[in-house]
Amino acid sequence: MTRRGIGWLGVFSGLSLLSAIIYFVAELVLYSRSFSVMPAGLSLGSVPVGGLADPVAQDQLLSAYTTPLELQYLAQTILLDPAVVNFQINTSLMLPEANQFRSSDNFWNGFWEFIWLQPATVRDIPLRVTYSTDKLRVFLQDVATRYDQPGSTPQADITTLGFVAGAPGHTLDVDTALNLIDASLHSPSNRAVKLPVNEQSLVRPSMETLGDLIRADVAQFQFDGIFSLYLYDLKTGRELALNLTNGTVVSGPVAFSAMSTIKIPIMTGFFEQSEGDLTADESLLLQRSVEESQNTATDLLLKTIGRGDGFDGAQKVTTLMQTMGLPNTGISGLLDVAGAVGAPLVTPANSRTDITTQPDPYNQTAAEDMGSLLVMIYQCSQGGGAFGAAFPGKFTQQECQMMIDLLTKNEVGPIFISGGTPGGVVAHKHGWDRLPLNNVADAAIVFTPTGNYVLTMYLHRDATMEFPDANRLIISVSRAIYNFFNPPG
Repeated sequence: MTRRGIGWLGVFSGLSLLSAIIYFVAELVLYSRSFSVMPAGLSLGSVPVGGLADPVAQDQLLSAYTTPLELQYLAQTILLDPAVVNFQINTSLMLPEANQFRSSDNFWNGFWEFIWLQPATVRDIPLRVTYSTDKLRVFLQDVATRYDQPGSTPQADITTLGFVAGAPGHTLDVDTALNLIDASLHSPSNRAVKLPVNEQSLVRPSMETLGDLIRADVAQFQFDGIFSLYLYDLKTGRELALNLTNGTVVSGPVAFSAMSTIKIPIMTGFFEQSEGDLTADESLLLQRSVEESQNTATDLLLKTIGRGDGFDGAQKVTTLMQTMGLPNTGISGLLDVAGAVGAPLVTPANSRTDITTQPDPYNQTAAEDMGSLLVMIYQCSQGGGAFGAAFPGKFTQQECQMMIDLLTKNEVGPIFISGGTPGGVVAHKHGWDRLPLNNVADAAIVFTPTGNYVLTMYLHRDATMEFPDANRLIISVSRAIYNFFNPPG
């Protein structure tokens, strides 16, 4: 009995060993065969290719990435074949990287994981592609040409001193579209792109369109003299400088007699020299000079700036303007004393030979200069601008606001810029030389419900002009600009 039991056990053990060997060999053969295909868990450019032979894996990769992209432009669907942009996958780099995974794996460790059905290691070979961004841009520009409907810009309307509304539209954002399509070209599954389209529901008139309106307005008044305007949008920084002679655009700046607008630079010079709170006498001088436009008070301000010497005060004001980058603005004498003048002013604007307004030799400016000065005063009142950087400690925010307040109190009735500003506050200084006029001007900071701006206008006519004619022209141009910042509705 004992011998027979031992025999059966031996047979069973032998069979078990033989089965194990056969299973081992079979699994070994199966595992070895896996080396002829892509490793399990492998992806090429996020395309699963595990268990596939190299040619099949390559076909799978190419099929995924050569599928046309669906580009959606609003309701239009446009197909982009990657070949159009020379899209090419560099399989000569990607496939050898896959083979490195097979050769780098430890054979017996891999075989052990294979036998025990361990999950395959997930690996991805990065996509290696090239394409022409230039050709893609050309393709998108062609799409834009076919499907864009740009909104039309508003047109100047001289009958209303406003603008005819532009039509709404839409345009392709090509630069953003390039990035979106680039991401889609690099994705095997996300092959649809919603193209970014800029809707133009409301097209605002540009400064150039406003310039067209102003030129038409000046022509409507048949003004044949020299007209200079400077406009600055205090919110956006957009500006418009316009110089006309007999309706024809000329380059600027043009030298003009500053007249009483020179009191703005003199007021600025006073605050640059002053220290601490104003005395009662100083406040009264400023009030009479700016609000009441008294020349005698202005001369006393010049003497205060010059420490008792009005000529020195005038020189200091002129030097200050030059330091501020306003080379065409200056004064070289007193306003209320006959013959109390120094040397005539020499500036870039009055040195040009092609155009002249025969400006006062001792008291001059240009529309751009005076406008720029008012911009600096406004910015200083808001705690910024050039004053603080160029003249540290010389101008406080409160002093600049005080200058604006003084200009605001210069109320002379609904004339000039104020006359064309029906819904706002105008801080300004105006001036004219004699009646009938050769020269007239207004320089203002204008506060309106939907936009604040600086506006200066200077007019000259050799043959003189009647005050009502000049007044109506300035009011009309001012109203056009007010309508630009405050469109109806």
